Amino acid sequence: MGEPIRVLHILQRMEAGGTQALLMNIYRKIDRTKVQFDFLVVYKEKQFYDDEIESMGGHVYKLSFRENLNLPKFQKDLKNFFKQHHEYQIVHCHAYTIGYFCLKAAKKAGIPVRIAHSHNNETVHDIKYLPKLFMQRLFTLNATDLFACSEEAGKYLFKDKPFRVLKNAIDSQQFIANENTRREVRQELGLENKFVVGHVGRLHPQKNHDFLIDVFVEIKKKKSDAELILIGTGPLEEKVRSKVADKGLTESVQFLG
Repeated sequence: MGEPIRVLHILQRMEAGGTQALLMNIYRKIDRTKVQFDFLVVYKEKQFYDDEIESMGGHVYKLSFRENLNLPKFQKDLKNFFKQHHEYQIVHCHAYTIGYFCLKAAKKAGIPVRIAHSHNNETVHDIKYLPKLFMQRLFTLNATDLFACSEEAGKYLFKDKPFRVLKNAIDSQQFIANENTRREVRQELGLENKFVVGHVGRLHPQKNHDFLIDVFVEIKKKKSDAELILIGTGPLEEKVRSKVADKGLTESVQFLG
C-alpha cells in the first residue's frame, strides 16, 4: 500500500473550539492509511490537540503571524513552508482572515486543490469588522473549491458562487443519555433538583454571552431554582463575570472553564 494522501488544514490554532472539534471528529474516524491530516496554525504555543494529532500520525506546523502580525514575514514563511513540503496535493483553509495569503501561497506552490471553508453566517461587529469584510472578499480568489457548514454560511461568505455543504459531524455515541452519569455530575456540581441551563462555547463576542445572560435573567424570574453552567474560556471572561454580578446572578452561574 502506498503513502496516504496528506491534507493540510490551515486555521488560527488547534484550540478546543468548534471548527477544531469538527476536524478532530472527522480525523478520528477516517481511514488514516489512505488519508492523513496535518495542520498549519499561526500561533507558536502548544495547542490543545497537539498530542492527539501526533499520536494519529499527523503533524502540527506553527507560524507566528498572530503573535507578531508581521505580514511580510508571514508571506515569506508561507512561501518557505511550501518549498519545504511537497507532500500536499490538497490545502483546506478554515480561517478567512488569513485565507487569502495561505491559498495564494499554495497556488504559487502548484498545489492543485485549494479549499476555502465557511464556518459562520455572520461576522462579529467589532473594531476589526471592516478589515474582516475585506479579507472575506479576497478569501475565494485563489480557491478551487468552496465548502460550508450550512447553506446559510455558504451564502453569507461565498454569495452567488457554487459551494458544497459539509455538515458538522459528531460521534453520537458520546451523547447518549446516561442516568448514572447525569446523577454523578449533578451531585458533583451541586445541581440536584435544579433547572439547569448549559452553554458550551468560547467566551468570545461571536458566542453572544451578553444575550445569553439577558435570557437567563428572564428564566430565573420564572424558575427560581435555575442555574447556568458556562463551559469554555476566552477573552470576555471578566466581562461576562462582571455582567453576571451586576445582574445579581453570581450564586446561580458556574464558570467551569
